[in-house]
Amino acid sequence: MKRAICILVLLCCCMHMAWAQKSVFAIRSYIPSFQKATVKDFLDDINHSGKVVIEYASNNLDTAKVISLTGFPNTLGAVLQQVLKDQNVSILEKNNKIILIPSPVPLPADFFITHYSIYGLIKEAISGEPLADATIWHPSLQKGSLSNTFGHYTLVLPEGKQVLFISYAGYNTRKLEVDLSENTRIDLTLEPKSNIQAVTISAESKPGQSAENISHGAEAVQDMFLGEPDAIRSLYMQPGIKNIPEITNGLLVRGGSPDQNVFLLDGNKVFNPTHLLGTLFIINKSAVKTLNLYKSNFPARYGGGLSSVIDVVTKDGNMQQWKGEANAGVLAGSFTLEGPIKKDRAAIMLSFRHSWINPLLHVMNSGIGVNFYDLNVKYTQWLGKKDKLMLHVYAGQDDLTLHRDYTNNVQRWGNRTASLGWNRLLGPKAFINTSVNYSEYKNIAGFRYNLYDSTGASMQNRVYNTYSSIEQINAQTRLEFTASNTLRFITGAKANFTKVRPFDSNISTEFFDKPEDFTDFPPISFRELVFFLENEIRPDKEFFVRPGIHVSHFTNNGFDYTSWQPRLYATYRLDKQHQLNFSYNHMTQYLHLVTNPYLGINGDAWVPSTSSLGPEESDMVNLGYTFRNKKKLILSAEVYYKELRNVTNYVEGKNLFLNTADWEQNVQTGKGWCYGLEAKLEKTADDWYFQMGYTLSWNWRKFKGINNDEKFPFKYDRRHSLNAAATYHLNKHWNFSTLWTFSTGDVFTLPDRGYPDFDDAQQIFNPLSPKEYRLIYHSSAINQYRTLPYHRLDFAATYEQQHTARLISRITMGIYNIYGSPNQYVYDLEGTMGKRSLVVTTQYQFFKITPYISYTFAF
Repeated sequence: MKRAICILVLLCCCMHMAWAQKSVFAIRSYIPSFQKATVKDFLDDINHSGKVVIEYASNNLDTAKVISLTGFPNTLGAVLQQVLKDQNVSILEKNNKIILIPSPVPLPADFFITHYSIYGLIKEAISGEPLADATIWHPSLQKGSLSNTFGHYTLVLPEGKQVLFISYAGYNTRKLEVDLSENTRIDLTLEPKSNIQAVTISAESKPGQSAENISHGAEAVQDMFLGEPDAIRSLYMQPGIKNIPEITNGLLVRGGSPDQNVFLLDGNKVFNPTHLLGTLFIINKSAVKTLNLYKSNFPARYGGGLSSVIDVVTKDGNMQQWKGEANAGVLAGSFTLEGPIKKDRAAIMLSFRHSWINPLLHVMNSGIGVNFYDLNVKYTQWLGKKDKLMLHVYAGQDDLTLHRDYTNNVQRWGNRTASLGWNRLLGPKAFINTSVNYSEYKNIAGFRYNLYDSTGASMQNRVYNTYSSIEQINAQTRLEFTASNTLRFITGAKANFTKVRPFDSNISTEFFDKPEDFTDFPPISFRELVFFLENEIRPDKEFFVRPGIHVSHFTNNGFDYTSWQPRLYATYRLDKQHQLNFSYNHMTQYLHLVTNPYLGINGDAWVPSTSSLGPEESDMVNLGYTFRNKKKLILSAEVYYKELRNVTNYVEGKNLFLNTADWEQNVQTGKGWCYGLEAKLEKTADDWYFQMGYTLSWNWRKFKGINNDEKFPFKYDRRHSLNAAATYHLNKHWNFSTLWTFSTGDVFTLPDRGYPDFDDAQQIFNPLSPKEYRLIYHSSAINQYRTLPYHRLDFAATYEQQHTARLISRITMGIYNIYGSPNQYVYDLEGTMGKRSLVVTTQYQFFKITPYISYTFAF
């Protein structure tokens, strides 16, 4: 009996669907003679109108039921939807008639209603800049949609008059009334609440928004460095994210190494996105439109890294008027200028920054020399109303010298990127974006090694110079298709070609800074093809799920590898205050970043996967909880567990930079485990904002032949990390902010015995010559010690004055590292002829108690 009922229900549903798809009766115009009557009266009125003949048996309907029409329906389908509501009937169309037959289930709530798509672009009114993640909402139907990265939105609604609300953080909410009778394109604009635009850092406040839980309040409290505005530095305040200042791209996420982060600038991968060893990022805050961070849920469209994805989109440029912003601080000077080449059709954005802190560093006797710049240029051109072209170019470089007691390093690194993008509005439900990208990274590093005698006099002076580079060309396309308000498809493909020069070297008595001075090691080339598909499914307003699959095929000199990477993300809103989320991610990474242990700062080499050096892979599970209330209190917590395979390490005693021919034998692979708890508290009031993040984590590695084959703490393992920040707005001119950060110290290794090194591979040709004498230290355990904790307190005050409607100035004054905490502790060894080993503790204080002032004006 149950099976028969199920079959009947299925047949009825199929009939409903078939009728709704092929019948033209539903869209015929019809205005009823009355607004309130019985079911029989309405059906008789339809028959008398001559629009269609409706036949029915009175015992199959509750014909005496009184119906009051709402919303002034003006089509036959719209009227029948209300008249036959909750009636257990099905539809049969025959001989130009509609026959109502019995059914075990009522008609679907929207069976007779014809649905249309309202779609278009959501932009800022003043500049014409597309707004990503803007909300378009229908309150009575409880249906809504979010604009994508390029401002495109699609919302499917029933025919007739509809009232919508469009909103975006920092902008005035707009009301829109529309009478839908066909698919309709409406480009919408929103007015900002102030003339100064804030960088949008995405927040996962609604089910289905796919960035991590970073509040818009993070704009107000930033980890500012010497007054230099940097939106991306706010990421360091998030749980699970750490900054390691002694490596060039010093962003560590959930126990992963720096190479496991993917940084995208307008969809183009940047291999080292930082200045000053991870202190600043390469993009001015005033040039950034949106910033999305993914560290626990990874949409299927992303790949290539195990720990995180940072997706930055720059501004298109103001299509209406010329405007700009300039900043002059202790560290650097910068400006951003944007405006129309042709109003509403073409615009350009230019952003530049250059350092000028060296005179101050010399006065402070810091032992550091810093010189960096970055340049961003973006040109946007509309081709009609459906097509847009975007050309983005970036160039930047760092020159860093470090001269301290036992350290002498010189380093130059830089990026060049170019992207040509095209996006097209295909129709009411489809949008496509295609781009061709080029990215190049070059790194020259030199490390001076000195040997001293028993009196402390220098007996040997050698410089280990290294050069590495990586180039990548890729083409990619992504199609977004909105099937309905509850189902969305995102699919696409990508093709990469990458060429790496991982470890050219030169040993001399001087530093080299030109690529042509190095031995030309043959470059390594490889290819990767990617296909991805993800669905966004919203069965109801409480539940959202995003399954996806990322498939990649890697080829390198006869080594082929295909990786199937399933992804799943889901949220469930228990009520208006409580929400749960879950995610699972399988990730694969084909590039390895190995760091030479003998070269001090940044002895990095990018090497690809081979048959003996397999791709790095990870599986991660996350479970989270979020609480929000009307008093603007947000509390979130998440636990995670991640397992890593084929992570890399140098084979003990080997030196990749000196033995390039067999470099694969000098790198070994192992396993890793990362797990922990992350918690975050945010509170917003009328005049102040407070944010606190805490991380409890464990990070382990295991390699054959190291630490007796037992797991040991990863070199960047930090058990506890805490960040607390607050901003107070005194009045319309003054605001004050403070930041305190604390983290457990890093792990390190000390040897328990040492012996002379007579190995030719280490350049010891004559063991009897004092100038060639050197010690090798042996450790029976790895990372068994931990440095002292790191903590720092900063304070800043900002005065803002609006001179005219368009001219605003700001003066920021502050103190970095108020109580002079060391930047880091480093434990090292020096060998001498008199003392065979000496433990040296170095407290790096690149920036001690450092007051600063910066001036910004926007026009």
